[in-house]
Amino acid sequence: MDAAEMGRRGGRSRSAAKRAAAQRNGARGGRPRDVDVLARRAREVCALLAAELPGVDPGDLRLIVRCLLLPPARRAVFVSRRNDGRYVF
Repeated sequence: MDAAEMGRRGGRSRSAAKRAAAQRNGARGGRPRDVDVLARRAREVCALLAAELPGVDPGDLRLIVRCLLLPPARRAVFVSRRNDGRYVF
């Protein structure tokens, strides 16, 4: 069975949104161009903070730093309800 039999046209019919996303991510798609910059910056900040915060798990620190470095629209916010009813981040 080939792509045509499965109902696909081999990439010939792509929406404008998909074409725009491919151009933003590079001609062949894949990872966004700035992902390497974000990863490098997260490594640098984690290395800087790890010495000052020895009690924090490195995986947790990496998650916190990554969330703070992302643009606000892509940020994950961790909200937890305390026993007294207040919410904390």
